[in-house]
Amino acid sequence: MPDPADRTARLFYDDTCGPCSLLARATEGVSRHRVLATPLGDVAADGVLGGLPSEQRYASAHLASDGALWSGDAIAAPLLGATFGPTIGRIVRRSPPLGRSVRWAYLRLWRHRQTHGCGARGTVPRS
Repeated sequence: MPDPADRTARLFYDDTCGPCSLLARATEGVSRHRVLATPLGDVAADGVLGGLPSEQRYASAHLASDGALWSGDAIAAPLLGATFGPTIGRIVRRSPPLGRSVRWAYLRLWRHRQTHGCGARGTVPRS
């Protein structure tokens, strides 16, 4: 497994949410650990997300890569590129219908989480 400093991206996710944790860990594995999944409340997240207000920090997933930070549905295309390689990232960026579809899928999952909770028993959506 590569050293954390050698990874191309860091995905910040809500580790209290079962589906979020599953997707984050799957992304880390599929990417061959080029993407490091890090809980939003982790000390390592403070260095990157420390400037965000708590409401914004916990409102969505975040992706940090190459000095940039994406949040919410904006992470979809860069996350695909970090996970599957730069060619996939370029294809998604250069194909507006594909990019819109990926963002739509992210938003659909996020809205479901907001209205129905995270899927773990006894949890409620964060405001």
